[in-house]
Amino acid sequence: MATPVEPEPLKGPLRFGPYTLVRRIGAGGMGEVFLAREEGVHRAVVVKKVLPGLLENRQFVGRFRDEARVVVRLTHPNIARVYAMGEVDGQLFLAMEYVQGKTLSRLAYRLRQRQRMMPLGPLLQLGQRLCEGLQYAHDATDEQGHPLHLVHRDLSPANVCVSYAGEVKIIDFGAAQSTLKEQQTAPRVVIGNLTYMAPEQARKRTVDRRADVYAAGVVLWEMFAWKPLSQRGDPLERWRRAAYPQWEPAGRYRADLPRAVDAFLVRALAAEPNDRFPSAAAMGEALAALKEKLTPGVTDQDLVRLMSAAFPREKVVEQQMVDNLLREQPERVSTRQEFPSVRAPQEPALDEAEALQAQEDIATETLDAAKLRQAASAVTEERGFRKAPPVRLHNQEVTKDAWVPVLGGEGATAPERSSHGAWTP
Repeated sequence: MATPVEPEPLKGPLRFGPYTLVRRIGAGGMGEVFLAREEGVHRAVVVKKVLPGLLENRQFVGRFRDEARVVVRLTHPNIARVYAMGEVDGQLFLAMEYVQGKTLSRLAYRLRQRQRMMPLGPLLQLGQRLCEGLQYAHDATDEQGHPLHLVHRDLSPANVCVSYAGEVKIIDFGAAQSTLKEQQTAPRVVIGNLTYMAPEQARKRTVDRRADVYAAGVVLWEMFAWKPLSQRGDPLERWRRAAYPQWEPAGRYRADLPRAVDAFLVRALAAEPNDRFPSAAAMGEALAALKEKLTPGVTDQDLVRLMSAAFPREKVVEQQMVDNLLREQPERVSTRQEFPSVRAPQEPALDEAEALQAQEDIATETLDAAKLRQAASAVTEERGFRKAPPVRLHNQEVTKDAWVPVLGGEGATAPERSSHGAWTP
């Protein structure tokens, strides 16, 4: 399969409806992702544009509108906000919150690089915030107050962001199911990342909010045990592990892990939904109780300190990049330039230091330190917003209809990648 690659560098900012597109940060078979400035409210956003040719695909457009109808209703501190969905000059788009920070997968990778472990207190705090965001999504209603029965279905460390301000944000609800969705997934299509998938979801049974509780449990098991879960291998064997899981105690891999944490994980990872925590709220309460017992006094500020220690240079440069973006004058913006997407033959995966992570990391995963410095100088260079060098982005396993493929790997050798079985903008 041809691999989507970064198109030619932008020659200058482009006005796109109420947005000024400043830097292309991802491209794929479904469309393009841009760092942008929203002129009306003067804020940094991420704009995802659908390729014009896809507008002829009614099923694709239906999925796009389905997702937009769901995600624009979600307004919570622990969910990355989607501000708007619309159409400009025949192109559909989503405008999303620009999160300054990193995904949990990138944070874990950085800590492993430095031979450090995720501290127990901040991890309990992160888990509690994650549950708060999930509970809000699970309780979401439509305009008439009817429950949406929203289920994320693709929760993983690649879909959880931690900002430099200590915020925990769930991203990428593209695989979510809800009562608002008119375009339903084909009966035999399993959506989500098998590594973090609930057994009933892998077996194509009816899923509810407890499937997300299980996925959150897998994410936390990986962090508590500090044992990277495999993202590769024979697809059938991976499906079997997801459908019929057998979990070892996390304490077997982390000698100092309290037994109470293992007991918590046993319940979160129960194969039968009725044996799990009944809701994300109940799971969050259990984490809060563990935090109070084991690491009293831990707050979001502990996540701030963790992120600052793990990404000192990235934090500074990304802030400079946003500051310069917001200082740029809109009157100097081109309104005519077009940026076509291109495809190239399959190539070997790049070293991650050379690759720009895709929207699962929005700005969160922008660039590695060297590329971040280039990005900052590019934004400030005279009047032109010179683009950083083109970056290739690579697919992972069965990313059918993926919006923007991401670079990653397995275990401690590279950051994990998000896998989707349905289109996600």
